Amino acid sequence: MFKKSLTGIALWIPALIMIVFLVSTAILLQQPSDKSFSSIWMLLTIGAGILLILALCIWGFMKLYQWKKVYFYVALAALILIPRIVWIVWIPTHAVSDFYYYHVIASYIADNNSWETLYDQGILSYAPYFTHILNFSNVLSSVYNIFGNSYLAGQLFNSVLMLAGTFLLFRVVKNWFPLGVAVTSSIIFALWPAYFMYSTLLATEPLFMFLFILALFLYQQVEQRAPSFFWSLLLVVTLIALNMIRPLAVVLLIAFLITSFLLRPNRKETLKRYAFVVVLFLVFLAGQSTINKLVYHIPTSNGTVGYNVLVGSNEKSGGQWSKEDSDTFWKLYNANKTNTAKADSAMMQQGLDRYKKMAEDGKLGEHFVNKMKNFSNESYGYDWNIYSDAPFIWYHSGLILTICNVFMYILLGLNFLTVVLALYLRKIADIYLFVLLQVGFTLSTLLVEVQGRYHVPLIIGYSVIAAWGCWQAYRLFARKGKKKTASETTTNTDDIGLMQ
Repeated sequence: MFKKSLTGIALWIPALIMIVFLVSTAILLQQPSDKSFSSIWMLLTIGAGILLILALCIWGFMKLYQWKKVYFYVALAALILIPRIVWIVWIPTHAVSDFYYYHVIASYIADNNSWETLYDQGILSYAPYFTHILNFSNVLSSVYNIFGNSYLAGQLFNSVLMLAGTFLLFRVVKNWFPLGVAVTSSIIFALWPAYFMYSTLLATEPLFMFLFILALFLYQQVEQRAPSFFWSLLLVVTLIALNMIRPLAVVLLIAFLITSFLLRPNRKETLKRYAFVVVLFLVFLAGQSTINKLVYHIPTSNGTVGYNVLVGSNEKSGGQWSKEDSDTFWKLYNANKTNTAKADSAMMQQGLDRYKKMAEDGKLGEHFVNKMKNFSNESYGYDWNIYSDAPFIWYHSGLILTICNVFMYILLGLNFLTVVLALYLRKIADIYLFVLLQVGFTLSTLLVEVQGRYHVPLIIGYSVIAAWGCWQAYRLFARKGKKKTASETTTNTDDIGLMQ
């Protein structure tokens, strides 16, 4: 009985924290500066249009799958690829910021230049510290080797990753839930407006999201099969690859472990399944610097936590990039290029000192509210397109940003109602992993630097949780409808009997 109570508490706490985050995001979501679309009737019209499009897509794709699966997959591929290709061709952009370095470094590597040469010539710039730039550029160079050194090839590569990720998400969700949940979550994921725009650029997120979904699929295999070295090895390799693109694999691993230990009755078996995964992943983290040196043959950083904490603790910038922190980074990095751990440690200490000062002044709570506001910003897709020289969409900024926000509000509302419904029905275990991931990603990001694009990993959880909630609501209404019909039939039969 005591164990059941503890398990119940462990299930409820993340759900309640998620509810707080959902409400906070809805309150703090930044509004477009253009007020042309801010009237209640305009917002309701846009919201109704979004819901109608989603409903028609879900209904149509459900029918296609039930009719012929091949047609379903062809239509889903068209839904993902065609709008993105049209957008890329219609609104050409250029590589900027980190995207520029991905493109330049990948081009040089594809032309058979060595990492040492690029390092000596200063072409790598800050990439040896932010090793995800090296890692993604390395992957991108393989694409350029095949299709040519073209920014367009990188954009199309990301579109293909979106296709693969959506197909795999459908498979993952269908393995756990009914067809309706799988179709709905896939459609929401494929059509998410802000991420749609962002995924047409040369960002790392499409690769990260694909690896994230692949990790979910491999977690399923580890859970559903007898303890297997093969599936455990594939899971840990995927987590390592994901961590090299964006250091969030620890959040996934912890969520997998907690979910398995709480929901699987045989905990000794769970230990057998994940002991190898945990040990190998920790070995990778400990030896990451050595692995980087073996791959790139240049001095690289073992982590960027110090820089992220430094930026995230900047009260004036709300935890975002600032020239002040950039100057601090360059000063420390240039002085410690062969010993970046020293630079990282110095930035970490400065960041912790800032947090300590805010705590003493009673400003820590306000700082985290500002960070949550910046983290929740849903304009990242539009902003990065504009920043990447796509001026045409600026003339429609009010409409585009309003669509992004209304879509987000709809998903926040659906997620809120779903979590409440799951707690009421005592079915929170069904979506517990996704709730845990939402909480984990949010908490881990709020401790460091924040940007709107950093909440992209939440899209998967938002999509699945909303889809599950819609399906449960449909089942409840359908069940009530059947009971009502059965009751009316009984009443009519009794009336006939009386008349006879």
